[in-house]
Amino acid sequence: MRARILLAVAVLFAVLLPSAPAAAVPIGQTQTGKTTFYNDAGYGACGTPINAATEMLVAVSYTWWTTANPNLDPICQGVSVEVTYNGRTITVPVKDKCPSCAASHIDLSQAAFAQFASTDPANTPGVLNVTWKFVNSNGGGSRTGPITGLAGKCIGAAGGNTASGTAIDLYSCVGDTTQQWTLPGDGTIRTAGRCLDVSNAGTVDGTKVQLWDCNGSVAQQWVFSSARDLVNPNANKCLDLKGGSSADFTLAQLWTCTGGPNQKWTIP
Repeated sequence: MRARILLAVAVLFAVLLPSAPAAAVPIGQTQTGKTTFYNDAGYGACGTPINAATEMLVAVSYTWWTTANPNLDPICQGVSVEVTYNGRTITVPVKDKCPSCAASHIDLSQAAFAQFASTDPANTPGVLNVTWKFVNSNGGGSRTGPITGLAGKCIGAAGGNTASGTAIDLYSCVGDTTQQWTLPGDGTIRTAGRCLDVSNAGTVDGTKVQLWDCNGSVAQQWVFSSARDLVNPNANKCLDLKGGSSADFTLAQLWTCTGGPNQKWTIP
């Protein structure tokens, strides 16, 4: 539990030494720095349960915190980090603090670091030189409403079924409970107490998109792009309507991002 031990040390020094003024969070400003990774489980500095071995998240330097109680800090309110390495970009929510990190140093979860390089102790580089920036998570904050696509129709759980494993399909907007989605700002998209999920964390074209119990995994992380795509960073693929159809009951799936109208969405 390296990060937790370091946090305790940081608290001790905070008592012994005068505190330096914290830096403001520069949304959209590109940083050049490095990333390491960690795999702790427990409660992150933002006050929510985390499992860095399986969940896509990031711990950022203590210098970006501005309040005495980190759970209430603005950086925990719908802020993510967009990280680029070797031509690949992922976006992960800020859920933890790195007490030993300089301002330009981020500490990715093991699951997130694995999108760039091996985390196997025998093969991992351990440290990567990256560029990164703070971004608002899906616009920041928690929002609820329909997600609409082709023909202005809504996506929801097929048949209004709320069981885990239920497919997601397109249907005329009728106000059904499962056509109301909440974006809490942590990268997940939720309805009926469950999450929009890529079956078995698949990465191949045609992978089923479904409802599943929320578990913090990479299969349940989504980024809404400026081009109105909903992208699963683990697969680097888009939420897609099968066959490009706008007919009721058309199933949603994961597919290579093409820019087609069957991959364009309006979110709450």
